[in-house]
Amino acid sequence: MKKLIHYASSFEAFRNGHLFSGNPPSLYEPMNYIMDLGGKRIRPALVYLGAEAAGLSHEQVQHLALAVETFHNFSLVHDDIMDEAPVRRGQPTVHLRWNLPTAILAGDNMLVESMKLIIQQQVHAAEIASLFLKTAGEVCNGQQMDMDFEQRSDVQEAEYLEMIRLKTAVLLGCSIGMGAMAAGADAAVSGSLYDFAVAAGLGFQLRDDYLDSFGDPAQTGKQPGGDILANKKTWLWIHAFNNLPETGRQELLHWKTIQDPARADEKVQAVKSLMHQTDADVQLARLSDDYYARAAAILEPLSINAASKKDLHELLDFLRDRTH
Repeated sequence: MKKLIHYASSFEAFRNGHLFSGNPPSLYEPMNYIMDLGGKRIRPALVYLGAEAAGLSHEQVQHLALAVETFHNFSLVHDDIMDEAPVRRGQPTVHLRWNLPTAILAGDNMLVESMKLIIQQQVHAAEIASLFLKTAGEVCNGQQMDMDFEQRSDVQEAEYLEMIRLKTAVLLGCSIGMGAMAAGADAAVSGSLYDFAVAAGLGFQLRDDYLDSFGDPAQTGKQPGGDILANKKTWLWIHAFNNLPETGRQELLHWKTIQDPARADEKVQAVKSLMHQTDADVQLARLSDDYYARAAAILEPLSINAASKKDLHELLDFLRDRTH
């Protein structure tokens, strides 16, 4: 997607002029480190797309784009701590590269920095700040739901979808919504763009879950089967558990108790085999595609310029077909 490449280049140029700095440097170095690891920059792109759909140049919302990407990376730092993840985008996670207390403080300070960027907004400031703060709370709620699921074996698929809506999808909705609000879009347009991005975000996260277990680690940059090793109740695990016979359920629960690093590969392969038995991987791919289709349907009647609508369709295609 050429527009996404252009947006990523524009965002990086702006970010390079606004690197984190202060005393002590040991607090700010890990903040820049996690941001330097890159990523697809989907959230900044959505801020830009929302602004341009409502007639505002993306250069005028750079601070909002940096705010959402900073907030997103704050959540990744803390998520990696909670999951005890060793790798992020092919590199050591912040808490391993430095230490646990520094990682916690660096994440906290990224949250503060994202809020500083939000309050720089001059036009429609109250609406934008309100959406951002509402979203920040929802992301935390979703993260706690995710952690709570690890202690339960009765999680339902609908609960999981609500969790990823809060943990992942609403931040995508917030991104495009803030861009549209900054451009003065009316509530109907900004609301529809928000709904579009939330639907796309659900498809995005389901695809991410699929890639975590069944993707190529050389392309994903993540630990193979990281969700399985962390005993995450992903949609794949939930679907398998709810559809396996009792012997299969007990086997899944047995593998949850295996924490020996020497058996990590064995655990991943065994759990993936159980998922295959219920067609969980096939069903997940279909569900992800359904959410992308919902997002596309929201776009069709939307009164925005044709170029922006085309860009949003291309973004959907990129998200749907990604391998990392």
